[in-house]
Amino acid sequence: MTMTAKITFPELDVWFLLVLIIGADAAHMMSKNCSHIALNSSVLHLGNPLRATLLPRSEASCTVDYKDNPIDVVWQLDKDEILRSRYGALNDQVPTVTVPSFNQLKGNLTCSVVRNGSLQLLQWVEVRAGYPPMKPHLLLCKSYWTSFAIQSIVCNWDPGSETHLETNYTLHVSETIGKCAARYLTPKNCTTSRANNSCMVLVSNLVSYHDIWVTAENALGTETSNHKCLDGMLIVKFRAPRIIEVTPDAEQNGCLIGQWMMPFEMTDHSTVTFEIQYKALDDEIWIQVPLTMINSTFFRLCRLLPYTEYQMKIRCKQKTETSPWSEWSNDKTGITAESVPTQKLQLWRSIETPNAEGIRRVHLMWKPLKKTAANGEILGYRVWLHKPELRVHNTSTSERFIHLPDGYYRIQVSAYNSVGESPKADIVIPSSKKRGLSSMSHVLAFSNGNNSILVQWEPPSVPTTGYVVEWCAVSEKIACSINWQNVAANVTEVTIQDTIEPMQLYNISVYPICEDLPGFPSSTQAYSKEGAPRRSPEIRSKQIWKTKVRLEWKELPIDDRNGFIRNYTILYKNRNGKLKSVVINSSEHNCILTDLLPNTEYDVTIVASTDAGSATGYNLAITTKMIDDGEVELFLMCIFLFSLFLTLALIATCIYQRQRIKKHIWPNIPDPANSTLAHWMPKTLWQVFPFILRLCPLVLDSSTRGNIPSTSTL
Repeated sequence: MTMTAKITFPELDVWFLLVLIIGADAAHMMSKNCSHIALNSSVLHLGNPLRATLLPRSEASCTVDYKDNPIDVVWQLDKDEILRSRYGALNDQVPTVTVPSFNQLKGNLTCSVVRNGSLQLLQWVEVRAGYPPMKPHLLLCKSYWTSFAIQSIVCNWDPGSETHLETNYTLHVSETIGKCAARYLTPKNCTTSRANNSCMVLVSNLVSYHDIWVTAENALGTETSNHKCLDGMLIVKFRAPRIIEVTPDAEQNGCLIGQWMMPFEMTDHSTVTFEIQYKALDDEIWIQVPLTMINSTFFRLCRLLPYTEYQMKIRCKQKTETSPWSEWSNDKTGITAESVPTQKLQLWRSIETPNAEGIRRVHLMWKPLKKTAANGEILGYRVWLHKPELRVHNTSTSERFIHLPDGYYRIQVSAYNSVGESPKADIVIPSSKKRGLSSMSHVLAFSNGNNSILVQWEPPSVPTTGYVVEWCAVSEKIACSINWQNVAANVTEVTIQDTIEPMQLYNISVYPICEDLPGFPSSTQAYSKEGAPRRSPEIRSKQIWKTKVRLEWKELPIDDRNGFIRNYTILYKNRNGKLKSVVINSSEHNCILTDLLPNTEYDVTIVASTDAGSATGYNLAITTKMIDDGEVELFLMCIFLFSLFLTLALIATCIYQRQRIKKHIWPNIPDPANSTLAHWMPKTLWQVFPFILRLCPLVLDSSTRGNIPSTSTL
């Protein structure tokens, strides 16, 4: 059980008075402390010994009582007691302490005495340690001519190793007579801390030599750098020059002429060194080279590519090692003049089968020259057809359709700009009877990133002069646009990238070339990157039975596949059963689900899968039948056959048992005709009887008639 002390307000007043009394007594004791700590040095060289002495003050009112034994004092460094073996006393009355090696940057040394069983602080002092400054080393000085009235010199230096103490550095600059023969004016200076290592001094005249040095000072000493004698104008940092305009050089191809303006402090450009940075506008890497000025207004930059836009900037400095570079000028752009195209076009063709008249439609295609090869704006193309007579076709597009009779043709195509024409590219249109090289045995294509495909092939058995790799996107929405790439004969793989998009199917063909004659292609299909199908095919029921169902679906359109369909998965379940699945090969588009329950509703879903993912279709609800369609007909047929059999059996029984049946159903009735009375008749009656028969022929049956004698017999 815990007890909670309750303090009343009067008790609080008592405690407050006690605290005030104790605090006042402690303050009185500290005020009456008549001693101080004397150090061998308030700032020590790091690693040197520390010696401290507790000295009494000389005031008459002060008395010091250590119980007649100075060893009773306790020396502490950062609250850790110093070994008593290091204690000492002067004249057996004044306490001392010695730390053989002070190896910390800062520490608090305290001296206390034991009184009434506790330590009472007598005095404390802070001790710092570090290193004296090293000799600074002047690195670089620059002068700035901001205006005629404002001139300055800025220097930076290497301060050397860390001192761990507050160290000030002062830069001194003194204008001199001659080459630092004598100081002309009182040195000007600026002071900074170690963190900056640089400083600026305003001067009155840069057009003279200046004596420059740096001093470093802290509590442990002072060091001065070597003096430097520098011409204020030879270390001047010019303001950045300015480029006004850049135009093509009309006299030299591949050159640009720039117009520029000197900074005002530059008096003669011939004593100044220039550098230029330039790059093609589409490039990222700058090229930096020395630049020679034509005069104080123009400069020339050569060895440039034709019809290329360049970006450039310049800077300058005095022709001395100590002179600093100016900042870079503003950027300016210029376009070099055009030149003759230097490369052949990459040429290819597509040949359709001849029509009824034997005319073939030839589709010529070529790739536009790259900018570095076009050397100007391409104005158009010339198509040269050498058979049956030379014909030249001009076009501004990169394709041409030509209708040619069956035969052998050589076609040349060139590009031209305002200066000249490129070398002619040749291609052969063979006769349909001419057979080229046989196709390669293996052509493989692999994904090589989102927008590239790696194509590999085995070369044919006969030598080739090269290959053409042809590809186009396969789509049901857009027509095939052929792309191609020429490949050297010693290469058996290539990465195609032009117009390659992910999740798009491509037909890829490789043609071997022998003496400009293309052989038969080998083809394959590939994706640069596969994805999950856009959707799943629509599934429907073809036929439903009591315990099974036939399903079918249409093949996904090419544009919805996003990859090669590897398989289809049929998922189905009834409301109370477990989910079941059937995996179907991608070449199949129907299946039969078996072992179903009669008269039961099932939810059926189809999933189409590629290597990159799957797409799930909509649910299809199917209810199996109570009985199959054939079972009803079979049941009715059985009933009919049974009825027929029963009827036939009954008829047969009636035939074979007719006498017995007749006996029970129709018993024999005596025939009066067979009685003796029937044969007895009066004579007159037999004479009248023929007349009665003629009157009533229907009364008597034939058997009766047979028994009546005719009139002739009467």
